[in-house]
Amino acid sequence: MDNKTFIQRLSKNLGDDSHRVTSMLDAFANVLRGAATTMTDVAIPSFGTFSPVKADEEIVTDRVTGRKMLLPPQITVQFTPAAMLRKKLSESHEE
Repeated sequence: MDNKTFIQRLSKNLGDDSHRVTSMLDAFANVLRGAATTMTDVAIPSFGTFSPVKADEEIVTDRVTGRKMLLPPQITVQFTPAAMLRKKLSESHEE
Protein backbone atom coordinates (compact mmCIF):
# COMPACT_ATOMS: atom_id res chain seq x y z
CA MET A 1 0.00 0.00 0.00
CA ASP A 2 1.42 3.37 -0.93
CA ASN A 3 1.38 6.47 1.27
CA LYS A 4 -1.54 8.14 -0.55
CA THR A 5 -3.78 5.07 -0.21
CA PHE A 6 -2.81 4.69 3.45
CA ILE A 7 -3.76 8.31 4.21
CA GLN A 8 -7.05 7.97 2.32
CA ARG A 9 -8.02 4.82 4.23
CA LEU A 10 -6.94 6.27 7.56
CA SER A 11 -8.87 9.50 6.99
CA LYS A 12 -11.96 7.48 6.00
CA ASN A 13 -11.71 5.31 9.14
CA LEU A 14 -11.17 8.35 11.36
CA GLY A 15 -13.86 10.41 9.64
CA ASP A 16 -11.38 13.25 9.18
CA ASP A 17 -10.00 15.05 6.13
CA SER A 18 -6.74 13.85 4.58
CA HIS A 19 -4.89 17.13 5.27
CA ARG A 20 -5.47 16.79 9.00
CA VAL A 21 -4.47 13.10 8.96
CA THR A 22 -1.30 14.00 7.03
CA SER A 23 -0.39 16.65 9.60
CA MET A 24 -0.99 14.17 12.46
CA LEU A 25 1.25 11.59 10.78
CA ASP A 26 3.94 14.24 10.24
CA ALA A 27 3.72 15.22 13.91
CA PHE A 28 4.04 11.56 14.93
CA ALA A 29 7.09 11.15 12.67
CA ASN A 30 8.65 14.22 14.32
CA VAL A 31 8.07 12.73 17.78
CA LEU A 32 9.70 9.46 16.67
CA ARG A 33 12.62 11.34 15.12
CA GLY A 34 13.18 13.33 18.31
CA ALA A 35 12.97 10.22 20.48
CA ALA A 36 15.40 8.36 18.21
CA THR A 37 18.01 11.12 18.49
CA THR A 38 17.92 10.78 22.29
CA MET A 39 17.73 6.95 22.04
CA THR A 40 14.36 6.91 23.85
CA ASP A 41 11.62 4.32 23.25
CA VAL A 42 8.11 5.44 22.29
CA ALA A 43 5.49 3.05 23.69
CA ILE A 44 1.86 3.21 22.61
CA PRO A 45 -0.34 1.09 24.92
CA SER A 46 -2.13 -1.79 23.17
CA PHE A 47 -0.28 -0.97 19.93
CA GLY A 48 3.47 -1.44 20.40
CA THR A 49 6.86 0.10 21.04
CA PHE A 50 9.15 2.00 18.69
CA SER A 51 12.76 1.50 19.78
CA PRO A 52 15.81 3.24 18.29
CA VAL A 53 18.68 0.98 17.27
CA LYS A 54 22.11 2.45 16.57
CA ALA A 55 24.37 0.86 13.96
CA ASP A 56 28.06 1.68 14.41
CA GLU A 57 30.11 3.33 11.71
CA GLU A 58 31.75 0.93 9.30
CA ILE A 59 34.22 0.85 6.47
CA VAL A 60 32.90 -0.50 3.18
CA THR A 61 34.54 -1.05 -0.18
CA ASP A 62 32.89 0.29 -3.33
CA ARG A 63 32.54 -2.69 -5.68
CA VAL A 64 32.99 -0.60 -8.82
CA THR A 65 35.94 1.61 -7.90
CA GLY A 66 37.49 -0.45 -5.12
CA ARG A 67 37.71 2.66 -2.90
CA LYS A 68 37.13 2.32 0.81
CA MET A 69 34.50 4.58 2.37
CA LEU A 70 33.53 5.31 5.95
CA LEU A 71 29.79 5.06 6.54
CA PRO A 72 28.65 7.19 9.48
CA PRO A 73 26.70 5.71 12.41
CA GLN A 74 23.03 5.30 11.68
CA ILE A 75 19.94 5.18 13.89
CA THR A 76 16.95 3.13 12.74
CA VAL A 77 13.66 2.56 14.52
CA GLN A 78 12.45 -0.95 15.26
CA PHE A 79 8.76 -1.64 15.95
CA THR A 80 7.66 -4.35 18.37
CA PRO A 81 3.89 -4.93 18.35
CA ALA A 82 2.05 -5.26 21.64
CA ALA A 83 0.31 -8.51 22.54
CA MET A 84 -3.11 -6.88 22.08
CA LEU A 85 -2.25 -5.79 18.51
CA ARG A 86 -0.91 -9.24 17.64
CA LYS A 87 -4.10 -10.79 19.01
CA LYS A 88 -6.37 -8.41 17.07
CA LEU A 89 -4.45 -9.04 13.84
CA SER A 90 -4.56 -12.82 14.26
CA GLU A 91 -8.32 -12.68 15.01
CA SER A 92 -8.99 -10.63 11.88
CA HIS A 93 -6.83 -13.02 9.85
CA GLU A 94 -8.83 -16.07 11.02
CA GLU A 95 -12.19 -14.61 9.99
